[in-house]
Amino acid sequence: MAAYVIKSWRASNEPDVHNNYVTIIGRKEGVISWLLALVRIDPTVSITVSATRIEFSEASLSGSVRRLIPLPGVCSTLYGYYKPWRKTVAVFILVTSLAASLSSFLALARGNEHFSFGGLFVALIVGFFLAASHYFLNRTLTLGFVENSGVVSAIQFKRSVVENQDINEAQAGYVCQVVQALVEARQRALAGP
Repeated sequence: MAAYVIKSWRASNEPDVHNNYVTIIGRKEGVISWLLALVRIDPTVSITVSATRIEFSEASLSGSVRRLIPLPGVCSTLYGYYKPWRKTVAVFILVTSLAASLSSFLALARGNEHFSFGGLFVALIVGFFLAASHYFLNRTLTLGFVENSGVVSAIQFKRSVVENQDINEAQAGYVCQVVQALVEARQRALAGP
């Protein structure tokens, strides 16, 4: 499943002007998708939740797909948060090793046969910066819903640097709480007194 960067995010116990309690819109990651968004040709994915249904939509340059799920057809909600700490450690070790090796090579090329702590310090700083960037840009949040039929509808989101949007685990949990409350209220309303 491809992850989308978040363009906009709203979740509340009160509906907005379109009667939606949750609205999350994402776009494909990358510079090309961002440039397409600037000229209003942006392939997007969205989740909207109203008092009666959940709507998943995905639009691309080729067309669009919408999936409408009535709230009584939802049996549970799900969210998950992936933190890429293993890859981050690997990036740190790889970048630091390469930068330290390059520093030593350059020192030897200049005729300096002594180990340079300054070069090692710069290598550590570069490794830390790139590893931290990797970590913060690749945390992934999954939001989804399970239908009574067992079908799982989920979307993965990543932090957007350009739009400066991020969803943390607490916010994702809040979305699931709002949706679960709407599902239960709708089921009670349909069951009657």
